[in-house]
Amino acid sequence: MLILLSWVLARKPKVINPIIVENLASIKRSFNCLSGRKEFVPNREEFQTAGQKKLILISLDWTRPKDPPLSLGHASILACLRQHNIDVFPRSWSVNVPNFSPDDVVEFIMIHANPCIDVAIGAFVWNEKAVQHILRKLKKYKFPGKVILGGPQVSYVKKGVEEYYPYADIYIRGYAENALVKLMLSKKPFPCIKGVHYFGRPDLGLSAAAELDVLPSPFLTKLIPPQRLIRWETQRGCPFRCAFCQHRESDVTMKRRQFPISRIIQEAEWIAKYSNIQDVAVLVPTFNSGPYYLDIMDKLIEEKYRGKLSLQCRIEMVKEEFLNKVAQLNETAETVLEFGLQTTDPKEQAIIDRPNNMKIVEKVLAKIRERNIKIDVSLIFGLPGQTITTFKKSIDFCFDHKVPVIHAFPLMLLRGTPLHERKAELGLVESYEIASTEIDRVQTDIPHVVASPSFTYEEWKEMSKIAESLECSIKNISKSSKENHNAKQYFHYENINSSDNININ
Repeated sequence: MLILLSWVLARKPKVINPIIVENLASIKRSFNCLSGRKEFVPNREEFQTAGQKKLILISLDWTRPKDPPLSLGHASILACLRQHNIDVFPRSWSVNVPNFSPDDVVEFIMIHANPCIDVAIGAFVWNEKAVQHILRKLKKYKFPGKVILGGPQVSYVKKGVEEYYPYADIYIRGYAENALVKLMLSKKPFPCIKGVHYFGRPDLGLSAAAELDVLPSPFLTKLIPPQRLIRWETQRGCPFRCAFCQHRESDVTMKRRQFPISRIIQEAEWIAKYSNIQDVAVLVPTFNSGPYYLDIMDKLIEEKYRGKLSLQCRIEMVKEEFLNKVAQLNETAETVLEFGLQTTDPKEQAIIDRPNNMKIVEKVLAKIRERNIKIDVSLIFGLPGQTITTFKKSIDFCFDHKVPVIHAFPLMLLRGTPLHERKAELGLVESYEIASTEIDRVQTDIPHVVASPSFTYEEWKEMSKIAESLECSIKNISKSSKENHNAKQYFHYENINSSDNININ
């Protein structure tokens, strides 16, 4: 029956009476509720106020079980639209759950289609396949509104974005909050808005900037309620330009931006106020940079925050004062410093434009051990110039400095990054193989580098197996009740049988 309903609902809107379509959709939603799906569907009449421009805001997320139902980026855009009294109807899907189908997204959009309704979708590396499917279907079924596309997959394409997404009407590069508001409020067919490009018109390749001083907070506006896990941003952008990373600005003329300290302080108070907020992940690639990070620590100390706090930091920039504040906060909370070391090999560091001053790194790690601060370090395998030997040396460096938690992630060539642009020059070979299901990172439908002039495909599989063993060692540590773990006691290269390497077709 569900197959029949899906077929009927996918028909062109003019083929079937809209009332029948709505009734059939209602039946299908009942089936979805019985199967545990969360469904948000606004009242049909709300969509069809004559002459009033409205927006369906679609978020296609990659989620873990502990993740909140509303992603922070989606919530920030939604809060800005509502601040300007724009009629917007949000809907989120998890693309990595077994019962996800992009046809459900198409159905949701087409049920409420009319010329006064546009749809906006965020394109990310993890939802690329779904986005392409949705755009094709919306074109096929003649969605009468405008299809607006944003997100990193658009922002990092400076030329030829229409070739990637020929079925979209409008493209937004950069931070979308203010640009999308201006677009929705404008009465002109092609308003001139920085960062907004219209299909078939000259493309300047510019990126939109968000007015962080006036953006509404998703927390303080009660859009995101207090919940166990909170993702929090205190600034945007990154002062570094690593060749593999999309945290670098999509426009070289743009600089890292700070949210007002007044907003951040209020959000810190809000976080500390609610005891059910037990885990805060700060979505800033270098928290220990910028003018306010010590003030944020002071506020959390003052408010006696009691949950877990995860901070991504640049290890060479860690100052004594910062570590002292972390230790002080740990009297009530549990702070984890996350360091993206990536590699200890100087040649590999040069290729990826990610130099590490290893002498400073060693000193910082020693100071962290003195204060008994929890950390984890992430490495990358599949780097250009890397070998199994250099990969093991990076791991051994972490072991030698008693790093308790070590992750190794496969290299992804993200759109618009220098490594992506140089992949032919560097001889990097990509595949959609999953390195390991044990690695807690987005992998499905994403190409990874599986061979290069410095390592073969078989050697990549061996590195994948090593990365998998690192994840298993973390699980063993978490099961142990001992203090001051040495990760190496749970990990041994000799236990990795290269003949057991994964081979996923």
